Amino acid sequence: MDGKFLDNEISIRIMEEKGCQKVISVEISPERFESEKGRVLKEMAKEVAIPGFRKGKVPIEVVERRLAGEIKSEALRNMLPQAYEHVIAEKGLEPVADPEFRDVKVNDEGSISFTVCLEVFPRFEIESYRDIKVEREEIAIADEEVNEVVKNLQERSADFQKVDRAAVSGDVVTLDFTPIEDGGTVDVKNRVTNYPVELGTGQIFPAFEEAVMGKRIGESGKIAIDYPKDYKPERLAGKKIEYEFTVNDVREKHMSALDDEFAAKIDSRFKTLAELKEDVRLRLLEEKEKEARRQREERAVDIIIERNPFDIPKSMQERFKKELQSEDERRREMAGVAKESDAEKQGQIDEFFDRIALRNIKRYFVMERIAEKEGIDVSEADLDRELQQIAEENGRQAEDIKKLFMKDHDRIANLKNRLRERKIFEVILGASS
Repeated sequence: MDGKFLDNEISIRIMEEKGCQKVISVEISPERFESEKGRVLKEMAKEVAIPGFRKGKVPIEVVERRLAGEIKSEALRNMLPQAYEHVIAEKGLEPVADPEFRDVKVNDEGSISFTVCLEVFPRFEIESYRDIKVEREEIAIADEEVNEVVKNLQERSADFQKVDRAAVSGDVVTLDFTPIEDGGTVDVKNRVTNYPVELGTGQIFPAFEEAVMGKRIGESGKIAIDYPKDYKPERLAGKKIEYEFTVNDVREKHMSALDDEFAAKIDSRFKTLAELKEDVRLRLLEEKEKEARRQREERAVDIIIERNPFDIPKSMQERFKKELQSEDERRREMAGVAKESDAEKQGQIDEFFDRIALRNIKRYFVMERIAEKEGIDVSEADLDRELQQIAEENGRQAEDIKKLFMKDHDRIANLKNRLRERKIFEVILGASS
């Protein structure tokens, strides 16, 4: 039996459709069920062992009489997935997840009936998605933005010179510190050595910073730290722990003057500070243009979603929402922030995640439908051109870049996805892109 059904062997009726949810009533004829029981009987007869008979030599009538219940149950178990596959193919459905079988029973006349509940991918015709008009944002780079970047470059290129004086705010000190156990014993196992701290930046607790300020190289001290109740890691949360520390090194920050020499220090391509600032301006402009285009693309997607209403599978939305919640929890943990305890605020957060999940899943289906309708795909030639451009931008050989990407399946897959989306947005935004 190949699992296929004839028209007279199965009856299919869609009882309820709500969004992507479907409830389908299925009935299998007595003849088909009897056929499956006969097949199961033959298989069991090959393996069954009954006292007085050799394995595989038990008369089939005896097997049928002795194992009638098992045969019926096994045939029923076989019928459900076979019938489900037939329903999916017959109705052209695309299930999102495993089905739920309800009200499975063998009727008095020998037929099988059951209800199958499932979620399917949405089917919708997409229209009005070409040449979407989205207003362009006027982009300008203020002098203050350029100066801020140059100042950060100045900070990052600062030199730190060792000094023989007491530590002050702005210095980088190197510390050894060790927790002190109850009773005054030093916890050597948890000693931290040569830990660098830039004073005045909030890298360590304010009380610890205050204790270090004014210390010279080789000087020691003690400080008790009260850890907040929501502190991460949790083993320290709510505890008061005393530490002894020693200052190993004190270095003073020396900033370069903002002049032509500084510009050349940043990159030998620049002969003057003005050239460096112009390069910074161009890079900022490029970044803002990329972000502005991304926002225009996403606004265009929102317009298409508004023009083409459709439902999405609730299970997909729930899975996406849980991923967002997990990511939020990870970020909070890394930042040492406790989970929101206010029920109203948490409800607002959950509602926000719901909207994000709904919108992103709809975006996925919209992009897939457009690609399908327009026959958009990424060819090897497209990929080669993109890798060539990446190589040129990084001053590398195209062959080296290609080998690098081809070794990493995720990287090449992400590149193909970006190229595919780029082609889709060329259709969506058209001449306005």
